[in-house]
Amino acid sequence: MKEQILSLEPTDDLQLLRDKITRVQAGRLILLWPALTEPINRRLDFALLRRWAAMAGSELILVSADPEVHRLAAQTGIPCYPSLKETALYGLSPHDRDFSRGFTVRQKQARPPAPLRINFSDRHSPAVRIGVFASAILSLLVLFLLLVPTAQINAVFPSRAIEVSKPLDPSLCALISTHLELSSRLETTGFASVPIAYANGIILLTNKSSRILNLPAGVRVSSKGSIFLETTDGVILLPGKSQSVAVRAIKSGPSGNLAAGTIDHVEGPLALSLEATNPEPISGGAQAWRSTVAQTDLDALRTTLTDQARQEATTGMQNLATAGRTLVEKSMQVQFDPLDAADFPVNTPSDTVGLTLHATASALECPTDIVRSRAQNVLVSGLAAGETLYPASLTLRLEENAQGAIDLHASGLAVKIPDPNVMALALRARTPGQAAAIMRSRFGALSVAGVDLWPAWIPVLPLFPYQIEIAAGRG
Repeated sequence: MKEQILSLEPTDDLQLLRDKITRVQAGRLILLWPALTEPINRRLDFALLRRWAAMAGSELILVSADPEVHRLAAQTGIPCYPSLKETALYGLSPHDRDFSRGFTVRQKQARPPAPLRINFSDRHSPAVRIGVFASAILSLLVLFLLLVPTAQINAVFPSRAIEVSKPLDPSLCALISTHLELSSRLETTGFASVPIAYANGIILLTNKSSRILNLPAGVRVSSKGSIFLETTDGVILLPGKSQSVAVRAIKSGPSGNLAAGTIDHVEGPLALSLEATNPEPISGGAQAWRSTVAQTDLDALRTTLTDQARQEATTGMQNLATAGRTLVEKSMQVQFDPLDAADFPVNTPSDTVGLTLHATASALECPTDIVRSRAQNVLVSGLAAGETLYPASLTLRLEENAQGAIDLHASGLAVKIPDPNVMALALRARTPGQAAAIMRSRFGALSVAGVDLWPAWIPVLPLFPYQIEIAAGRG
């Protein structure tokens, strides 16, 4: 039988030892065991040495002076001798003993340790392995059924409406404002005979003074102090001289038409130096029927724009209100500029009339979270025993009263819902039908809209109450 002697290094560990043994190509392996830096002193380690040698097709023999190595070798069935010279080759063939006299220990270059692989296939039968695998799968399934499933029960319980009003501290609210400008135009509805042209003609001015008069346009003359006209051109008059000048009536219409010789007066201080007369008639003044601005037109314009301003002010206040704040109803005020007027007064000839209004709108806003919290507290204080405020039913409204204070109006629904933990404890491990019946008979539910299980294929509700959710609705 071919033998191979392998000497361990003091720094070898179990991994390096495994690597050396598995590379042996001899029927008998004699392992020289010195004192190791990291002792291999477990029975399992020696059992692995024997297995690795068997896997390599070798008989393992140990040579060591360490009593602990002898003890562990004896426990694992490995032959162990105190020295190579005296006993290691005892009983071997003469050829083996001759070989031992001049042996040289060949050590292979250490390679990185290979991962430790232990094959248990020879220990357990297929039936055992299948049983272990099935047990693991069953354990995972049981754990899944215990922890993963959930259920939601949608039930409707009796309810009643509640409503309260409470004053709110005005200091919580703030004033916001915005500016508006609105314009509109409409067709006039008035109809009247109105002046449409000015009377005009020629007058004769005479300088009665001893000085030269340089007269600008606009010298006014009249007929018996009632009908006024004014010159349209300037003129220079020498003392005692006369000159013709064009004139036009101050007011339009036929009232400015005058017969010849009816102008007899110069207005103002120039009356001391001038004389005026009209050698020819003054004519051309006329009137006709035209559409005019009526008072009802102005009233309609102002009413329309006022209503529009209030609507836009409401929208503007809502848009201006910051996030998380609520407007106070009836606190909005709209103030209009008193100087705003239509572009034409009443009786003015015109087919249309327009108006532009300027306004300032203001309102109060309050923090929604504080208002909602106070409203909820007030409603909860009015609940009877066993009742719960249905969260989705809470509504609130802020209103400014006639005294200028702010009133909080809150309303909601009080639902009589039993303790969800008690219900979940009573419903666990029940079928959906049984759970619905218990909800109606024991806990007073008006109806059960559904029992939703997840996964859908499980036949009963979960075992643990915390996996069951009760979604309560109002009736």
